[in-house]
Amino acid sequence: MLYDEPIWTFESGRPLTQWYGHVHLLQNDVVGQWFCVCRYSGELKWQRPCFRPNSICGIDCGVIVAYETRSDGPWTAGFGCYGLSLATGKQLWCSHGSGMLGILGRVLDFVPGYTNGFRDRPGFVRNGMVFCCSGRVLDIATGNMVERKSRDEIESLDSPKSDARYLYNSSIHQAADKVRVGDLLLSHPSSSTVRDEWSLIAETESGKRVWEYSIRDGGRHINGNYYSYRLCDSFIYLVVSEEPQYKPHPSHEHMVVPNPTRWAVLTLDVLTGKPIQEISLDTGLVENCRIEDVDAAGLLVGKSNRELMYFARRN
Repeated sequence: MLYDEPIWTFESGRPLTQWYGHVHLLQNDVVGQWFCVCRYSGELKWQRPCFRPNSICGIDCGVIVAYETRSDGPWTAGFGCYGLSLATGKQLWCSHGSGMLGILGRVLDFVPGYTNGFRDRPGFVRNGMVFCCSGRVLDIATGNMVERKSRDEIESLDSPKSDARYLYNSSIHQAADKVRVGDLLLSHPSSSTVRDEWSLIAETESGKRVWEYSIRDGGRHINGNYYSYRLCDSFIYLVVSEEPQYKPHPSHEHMVVPNPTRWAVLTLDVLTGKPIQEISLDTGLVENCRIEDVDAAGLLVGKSNRELMYFARRN
């Protein structure tokens, strides 16, 4: 259960995230691209522009590891490996490769608007190390290479997915593993699709259905992507709207346009599948609200990629 009112709200004045990122909920901080506020008060610690890095790979040991996401033509990809200070947001290091290749990648960093494939990219962060897609392993404090692994080793070491991610994957891959919570197995039925048909089921090990929840049951709407609902411990949090997020374009038959509406956070009990709390976000008519991050202590909701609301969990 959450407290009915946010402990704090924060308005960034610029987008909270860039590309496919989200705002990260840390033990003492809340970090977006690029700003940092105090988790307990919402007080701004720093906010600054960054020239190249615009996507967070991971955060550890007081360092934000980031890369540049670019979309040129028919593809979108990540480039470069950067370390930023969690305390100040200042860039601490960059490491695009070994030897002359790394030097060349860094020189090309200063060419405005020029994306190049010479730059290595971070894959994930763990235990003070940055594991790059090329196989390089960097010290997160300095960006210096400490060893090199094969690409297969890097893939095998990648961090396991969370239960929340596995649950979402079951909505797009019917063969995906179901998520175990106690004696229940959670998944999306094969007939479930995004938005108005979104539903969730809980079964026993033998396949007996214990409960099913459909977004239609409450007369609400949901986007259906990973940022619209999240499993955390014994609760499932949903960001739902009174009206659909999109409506048909007035003159183009196969197009849609945003449909500003009112939003709420709905909490489901995992054991019963029943809603046990609904909190109005009291945002007026806005195009989008979503879950940025969640942990055992609280829920972070973003509004229109400009404003944050932090809800603490009750004991």
